Amino acid sequence: MVDEQDQRRPAGSEADGPGHPVWANAHRVTDFLYVGGSLRSGDADPATVIGELRGQHGLTHILDCRTETSDAGLVAAIAPDVVYHQAGTEDDADGTAEGWFDSGVAFAREALTVPGSVLLAHCALGQTRGPSMAYAVLLDQGYDPGEALLMITQARPQAKAHYAEHALEWHLTRTGASQAERQAAFESLRAARGRTGGWHHRRH
Repeated sequence: MVDEQDQRRPAGSEADGPGHPVWANAHRVTDFLYVGGSLRSGDADPATVIGELRGQHGLTHILDCRTETSDAGLVAAIAPDVVYHQAGTEDDADGTAEGWFDSGVAFAREALTVPGSVLLAHCALGQTRGPSMAYAVLLDQGYDPGEALLMITQARPQAKAHYAEHALEWHLTRTGASQAERQAAFESLRAARGRTGGWHHRRH
């Protein structure tokens, strides 16, 4: 939660801060949240990737945002103590699958009730689905909409989070936000989009 940011602080001052990958394809957003692409991408084998994330960065949970393939068997074989959950959606210009944020955020929320939990939200390339789900997780944890987007894009420069607007709409609807709260939230997100080089979402 926001009042726990002294313990779950954004990356920025340490060696694995913004723009510095943990391994070939994951970046640290906060002490409890990493965002990245496929565990099978890059030159390192998946066992090396997962081993580094577990041993050096405390990985406890993986949230896979793809539909095209699953790493459930891989993770179970390499790291049975890491909890794997697949909440997938197509990488599609029309938006996200119904219930996608509900499934992913519910998993993350439960994981983060345990002190010391570290979650990796990932997709194939770590540009759209994984960062968008990570954004929804930060919203659920109480972060400001604009701040949350900047935390992700500063930590992982290739992240576009095309579905951040979908995530914010989902969050505001779920929490029963007032019209004034909705307006302020989207203004915050728009301001952050401007700071990251303009609008990245694929449709209004």
